[in-house]
Amino acid sequence: MKRFKTAVKFICFTLIACLVVLSLNEWMRPKYYFNEIWSPTNTYKDFYKLDKNSVDVLFLGSSHAITAFNPQVIYDDYGITSYNLGSEQQSILISYYWLEEALKYQSPKVVVLDAFTLHKYTEVYVYNDLNCAEGAIRKAMDNMRFSPLKIKAANEIAKIDPSQNALSFFLLNIRYHSRWTEFDESDCYDPAIANHGGIKGYNIIGGFAPGAKDVTLDISDLSDVEAEPMIGIADDYLGRIVDLCEKNNIQLILTNIPYQENIKRYKAIAEYANDHDIPYYDFNEENLYNEIGYSASENLYTHPNYLGAEKLSDYMGKLFSEEYGIVPRNDDSFVKSGENYKHKVNNCKLTETTDIHEYLDMLNNDDYSIFILAPRDYSAYIDEDMINKLQALGFTTDLRNAEYGKHYFGIKDNGNIKETLTADDIALTGPFRNGLGKYSCNIDTSLMVSSFHTYSMQIDGVECGNNFSGINIIVFDNDEKTIIDKVNVNTCTEEKTMVRY
Repeated sequence: MKRFKTAVKFICFTLIACLVVLSLNEWMRPKYYFNEIWSPTNTYKDFYKLDKNSVDVLFLGSSHAITAFNPQVIYDDYGITSYNLGSEQQSILISYYWLEEALKYQSPKVVVLDAFTLHKYTEVYVYNDLNCAEGAIRKAMDNMRFSPLKIKAANEIAKIDPSQNALSFFLLNIRYHSRWTEFDESDCYDPAIANHGGIKGYNIIGGFAPGAKDVTLDISDLSDVEAEPMIGIADDYLGRIVDLCEKNNIQLILTNIPYQENIKRYKAIAEYANDHDIPYYDFNEENLYNEIGYSASENLYTHPNYLGAEKLSDYMGKLFSEEYGIVPRNDDSFVKSGENYKHKVNNCKLTETTDIHEYLDMLNNDDYSIFILAPRDYSAYIDEDMINKLQALGFTTDLRNAEYGKHYFGIKDNGNIKETLTADDIALTGPFRNGLGKYSCNIDTSLMVSSFHTYSMQIDGVECGNNFSGINIIVFDNDEKTIIDKVNVNTCTEEKTMVRY
């Protein structure tokens, strides 16, 4: 009986220890939901939520692929279901193992592989033959489910890069032992954040590049061009991808998006594609670049903005439909991802707007918490239309009547408005987002020398204050839990120039 009790205690202790380790592993794993442009946690968690065999096209590759191929656009335009499994600096090894993992759950008809990482990054980014940083490996592999496949992948990663520990991909506290000092909201409210979802793995980029010149490849004569060799592991893992696609009756397609590609790299990939009878669509090639109406200034290089991604995605959708016979199907999951996409497009448009009247109209969105700080001097050219639009948002103070030296602070959060207009210094703190966030406003002009005056506004620990003339507007996205715009509107001049800071 004594031995039996001892055995039971040992078993219980072991089970409890295992549960503690598993819990620590989950807490130690960085979430990367919203704090980065490339959000692998949403990408891979959302993938596992898909209905089995609901995806007809898979995209794999680096951040080039993440920002170029938008499954939402392809679905909206052609009814074709796809998913983007790209990740930041995705090594060809990672592409292969995520394809293997994906085929446990999906039976795609087409796999599109971004070929950018088949060649070296600049020397700054070449850490080893994996051709990517350790962090990029982690972001992709930490979110893969435990299985013999993941064990095999971890061992191969550690073999190619001995600085990495295969066991640390399963016992994350080995790698992230100091993470307990870095916990934030994304860790504490993980379930709520995880339910937010993404856009089928696509990551949206905004912005423009005025004056950027179009650079394309003329491939009419490649006879005098020497192909640039691909990285050492490219033949092996690209060959594995080719074999895996053939075994599963999947059409493999190679692509490169506009990024001012070297003609020598183009030739290397084109020759490989030709030798293995793989279609290759390189959007740096002049005819293809012009066919989709791409523009360096309007759509950006390397990481296309959402407008460039729409052009690239529409072309691929048409290709899938007309050349590869993929038929449309209904998938209700694209309703939620469509809402997410629309929201992110609105954010991009907001941060690109340079007319204050249009900007105030766009702020009329319940997803935003809005902070306004106007110290000292701001009333001269505030017009009636601005006041009407501010009042439509819920702010009631008529700033046109504010005398020089009066400070204004206002916040709109969940429909609630708080405003302060005073000639005295301000020291305010308070919660927003139902207590999940905190703000403070501190204006201190007590010192005689104006250069030592304080004009501070902190939102979730981020300093957003300044002593610029005019009105400062800070927009916090409650859905993405981050500041998406900080703009100064110089209402002391008739032009009311808007400057992001």
